[in-house]
Amino acid sequence: MVWSCPIPFKLRPTTNRDESVCVGETQLPLAPHPGAFGVKRKHHTHEGVDLYCPPGTEVCAVEAGEIVAIIPFTGTRADPPSPWWRDTDAVLVEGQTGVVVYGEIAPIARHQVGHRIERGQPIGYVIPVLQKYKGYPMFMLHLELHIAGTRNAFDWVDDRPPSLLDPTPFLKEIGG
Repeated sequence: MVWSCPIPFKLRPTTNRDESVCVGETQLPLAPHPGAFGVKRKHHTHEGVDLYCPPGTEVCAVEAGEIVAIIPFTGTRADPPSPWWRDTDAVLVEGQTGVVVYGEIAPIARHQVGHRIERGQPIGYVIPVLQKYKGYPMFMLHLELHIAGTRNAFDWVDDRPPSLLDPTPFLKEIGG
């Protein structure tokens, strides 16, 4: 099953965060890029893929499914809290490939748990996640994939959740 692109940009595979992209493109981080799935960071291993894009970028469903959770994702409201980041949310949509987590976004207010989402339907918008500018993008969709049945917030600080899957192969298939 091929996903549709969750943001309105062509995904360009890259291993270097400093690599430039053309207008209408964004990076698809691959290891050792710090936004790639499975890359070891200062305090943990990255659990998703960060797709950098401007603030307000519309985030759309990669496949049809059902909203199974809307949770605080980062910031003081998250569990566990991460006050070094701004408050963002995540929308979890269970579809054919599992539960896709669209994190570091502001969900569209009308969406509720139990709603059916069609492939390509808007889910939310990208908002700033970083508290301070550090020379790298402050706006991104953090995309994760988990096994079917995943519903709750995850503790990413110490251990990788056993439900975690790599979304990179699905993103690579999109091809732009």
